[in-house]
Amino acid sequence: MALTSALRLLLACLLLGGVAPKPTCDPGTCTPCPDRDMEEPTTAEGCCPPCPAPCACPPYLQSDCEMQGFASGHVPVGRSFYIDFARKLCTCHPGGDITCTPLCPSLPPTCQAVGSPVADGCPQCVCYDEEEMAVSAGTTTARGDQVCTCPAQGGRLQCKNKE
Repeated sequence: MALTSALRLLLACLLLGGVAPKPTCDPGTCTPCPDRDMEEPTTAEGCCPPCPAPCACPPYLQSDCEMQGFASGHVPVGRSFYIDFARKLCTCHPGGDITCTPLCPSLPPTCQAVGSPVADGCPQCVCYDEEEMAVSAGTTTARGDQVCTCPAQGGRLQCKNKE
């Protein structure tokens, strides 16, 4: 009889344990992932997910990472840095991949001459004057007693006397 009672008690405990309320996880109690290079789980009563692992800078981006504050060679997920004279933005994504996106608009295939007449360094269609200075395509400038226009596709600066 003692064995039967013990089995009934064990069975009752197992059944009651299965219907016992489980603690709920409130995402608001999870601390934000640290802005560090190491993976650190941030748990509140064991319900918060671990922080994603940072992205390792590939060798060709190593100096860019270091110059922009990621001295250990790792970039936290969601953080970004610039390369190519700030013409591209590189971002660390979950899973450890760094992707770089160009910030400059693409040039039309009809562009006859390319230069960077503006401080942002983005290439654009241009014309070059006698001093080899780039003039933005589609602009008109005065040169002494002449008015010069650079066509929309760039190329050769077209000048004529003022009238």
